[in-house]
Amino acid sequence: MSLPPETIVAVPMSAAILVFFWALDRVRKDRRAAAPEAMPARATPRELVERLLKPAAENLSQRRKGQGKPTLTEDLARAGLNLTAPEYLLIRIGAVALGALAGLFRFGFSVGPLILGVVGYIVPPLVVAYLQRRRQQQFNEQLGSMLQLLSNSLKTGYSIDRALETVAAKSQPPVSTEFERVATEITLGTSVEDALSALLLRINSADLEFIVTAILLHIRVGGNLAEVLDNISDTLRDRLQTKRDMSVLTAQSRASATIITGLPILLALGLYVFVPGYYAPMTSTFVGYILIGIAGFLILIGNLLIQRMTQLEA
Repeated sequence: MSLPPETIVAVPMSAAILVFFWALDRVRKDRRAAAPEAMPARATPRELVERLLKPAAENLSQRRKGQGKPTLTEDLARAGLNLTAPEYLLIRIGAVALGALAGLFRFGFSVGPLILGVVGYIVPPLVVAYLQRRRQQQFNEQLGSMLQLLSNSLKTGYSIDRALETVAAKSQPPVSTEFERVATEITLGTSVEDALSALLLRINSADLEFIVTAILLHIRVGGNLAEVLDNISDTLRDRLQTKRDMSVLTAQSRASATIITGLPILLALGLYVFVPGYYAPMTSTFVGYILIGIAGFLILIGNLLIQRMTQLEA
């Protein structure tokens, strides 16, 4: 029985096509298996940010250090932010770009985008400063209980590094976070003096500096550190109670400052939203922008003066 010529030709061609695709699939699988070894790993977005903005961040940090100011890394650590200096610069650049774009869409090609871009440039440092003040206040409020715990640990016979580990384990954040880092640095071979000095760079607190000085003096010259810490603890409690009493006495003035500052701003925003034509001369002419700037400057000056009069000195 003889096969048709078409069958004789089709069978070898089908077999050749199958072999071709099988070989192609085999090569693709071999390349995929060898790719992780042959090709370098692709950089993550965080690594790209580090490569692009790290030189600028280092230059800015060196300039701030030369002026006697804390570096960007120290500022972010004091605020408790888990950000690197290049990431912070990226956020600041993004805030400027976002403000300028919002102003461009809202006001067109005018002074509006420039003003909102400046606002975007100013807002990130203000947020960092606010987080620093709040974290420092929380830290100072916990110093009394931290000192008591540290003193009790020393009275039971613990060494200073073991007592610091106890503070890290039994305290509340942010005290526990910072002393856990101190304990980790000591475990990895850093001296107690260097670890506590690094702590002072992260926490800008005069009370903490007083405590660290007492501990360092004890390490160098000896003495009854537990008794010294008890005396410091009593002093800090009295100071904290005094500050709370002063805060109660100045609460009315601080509330007045908030109302006086916020009322004209909220009133202006309400009129701008509900009666747009009322503010048309202020938002469509150069003189109007100047008057808005003067009004904002006067509000800021008044707020700063009231805050200064009601400020509680440390």
